[in-house]
Amino acid sequence: MPKKQFDPSSLTAFGNAAAGHDGVLSDDSGAVVVKPCTQAEIAFYETITAEHQDLAPHLPAFMGQLQLSADQQQDAGTAESGFIQTATGVERLHGRKLATELHIVLENITYGFKRPNVLDLKLGAQLWDEAAKPEKRARLDEVSAATTSGTLGFRIAGMRTYKGDSKESVPEDLKEYTEDNGAGYWVYNKMYGRKFSAKNVEEGFLAYILPASKSKPELERAKEIVTYFLGEVNDIQKAFETKESRMYSASILLVYEGDIDEYEKTKAVLSAGKETEDDDDDDDEEDLPKLAAVKMIDFAHATWHPGKGPDENSIRGMRSTATILEELLKKVDADLEKA
Repeated sequence: MPKKQFDPSSLTAFGNAAAGHDGVLSDDSGAVVVKPCTQAEIAFYETITAEHQDLAPHLPAFMGQLQLSADQQQDAGTAESGFIQTATGVERLHGRKLATELHIVLENITYGFKRPNVLDLKLGAQLWDEAAKPEKRARLDEVSAATTSGTLGFRIAGMRTYKGDSKESVPEDLKEYTEDNGAGYWVYNKMYGRKFSAKNVEEGFLAYILPASKSKPELERAKEIVTYFLGEVNDIQKAFETKESRMYSASILLVYEGDIDEYEKTKAVLSAGKETEDDDDDDDEEDLPKLAAVKMIDFAHATWHPGKGPDENSIRGMRSTATILEELLKKVDADLEKA
């Protein structure tokens, strides 16, 4: 995490979110995100800092909280996710903005990437906490039963991928094309992830990790990234298997450098850095570019339950994710042999 002074007055709309709610902000450095939150989410992060520091590497760095009035939020602006027409009606690309002045300040996981490819995997078959009203429980149970949330313990909640300058022909009810600083991206909405079953959800991972061209450099990158993702997801699973928490609608966020040229350049920079690194001076290390990152996010409905055992609802989704990544790695290896 870069050691930069955080200036709340410089907040503007954050555009790299793959899922979640509207109203997420960032500062002018891009190093932090500021998002509306619940008091439970603040408490969860504070408890990790105080009592569960072994989990900290698997979460965004927690930098405190802010109270932002409605006027301050309006001045900062919001990243409008818009509405789309689907077979079942009108849907938002992201969830509604939380009506609160309370905001949490976190490390921006996409900071350090030139063209971040982002995948949000929502964990759990049960998506509601005990405070949820019966109608909300029923609605979320229907979503779970109709998607891989119920069969695998996770579903693709959103995705954002760099596609260069080309605009492909795609179903408009599943994703939209956007441009950021002259670069083209596909932003996949929540309905995209809901269309998959346990049998074909791997297709979503393939769309995220492997361009259709499948050039040898892209295949080599895919192998490196999937190997890294698998190791990180396994580490997250092992860490939470030792904890007695309950996390409803938490997510695993996967990020990697989507620009293949930038990816190769970053590999060279990091390799050179390892050859010349000085253990007594790591200030510059925090500003190095990134190849990939995996973090747990979204703890609005997370609590601790001593004596209740590990959170099997979420851990099941972690295991399923690891299994799919293992299968994906085999496919990439097979394609590399043909390349």
